Amino acid sequence: MRKPIIAILTIACALLISNKVWAQQDPNFTLYNFNMNIINPAFAGIKDSPELNLVYRSQYLGMEDSPRTLSMAYSKGMGKNLGLGISVVHDRVFVLAQTDLALDISYRLKISEGTNIYLGVKAGGGLTNIDLTRANAPGNDPLFGEDQNFFNPHVGAGLNVRNKKFYLSLSTPNFLKGERYEKSGNTPTTSVNNAHFYIGTGYHIGIDGNLMLTPRFMMRTVQGAPTSYDLGASLDFGDTFVLGTNVRIAETVSLYTLIRVIEKLRLGFAYDISTTDINEVNDKGSLEFILKYQL
Repeated sequence: MRKPIIAILTIACALLISNKVWAQQDPNFTLYNFNMNIINPAFAGIKDSPELNLVYRSQYLGMEDSPRTLSMAYSKGMGKNLGLGISVVHDRVFVLAQTDLALDISYRLKISEGTNIYLGVKAGGGLTNIDLTRANAPGNDPLFGEDQNFFNPHVGAGLNVRNKKFYLSLSTPNFLKGERYEKSGNTPTTSVNNAHFYIGTGYHIGIDGNLMLTPRFMMRTVQGAPTSYDLGASLDFGDTFVLGTNVRIAETVSLYTLIRVIEKLRLGFAYDISTTDINEVNDKGSLEFILKYQL
């Protein structure tokens, strides 16, 4: 029974990623707060020194062909007010694989002492490959006898307002619609990637010495899918250790940490437990890792 259940679930995951009615199509991250320019180009180059972030995410541990995501993001300041970022995100689930490449440019506007507005634009593209030969369709259905490949251009924008006490983030990584292959019955059709919109905020509360509490909120919305809400908080012990939790309403509960390994290198990980019906079949959760290096 295990193999058929896994096959059904992985096919469902693929549909969840590609179908314009059922779900959001961008990869989910739990540690996005430490890698914000993936979803908002206005975060490119806001740190004092160049930064490289590597992320690996594995959903539904132990489930064959479940979602796997790899990302790389590099950003640096360019002169007084400009920031530059480059990112690559590779997402795979069952027969579907997508690789997105983007270039980010941000510009800083100082509106008061200690408060800045960053405006960012993102441009790039995504290559989607669907290897239908791995779907193990019964018979000799010609619609499952070849790969499908699509390339879609990406254009996005973002805003980031921040000072030492708070930040506000508004963004869409890509407001262009893109096409993906989909099979409905015996008829080939096309599904559409709709634009994702993100709104996030956080407030830094100094407690004692180097201890800081940061409650956070993130909303993600896309046409044809339920809006996603994240509520969370983290404790920052100086520049050495971060401990946090996050609740994605009616989806997941997460715990995460970020630890300074050496002066310029930090390692973080998150563990998620699903609060949906998927937990009845797979209750092993999901893992995510991040490696942050300041050059």
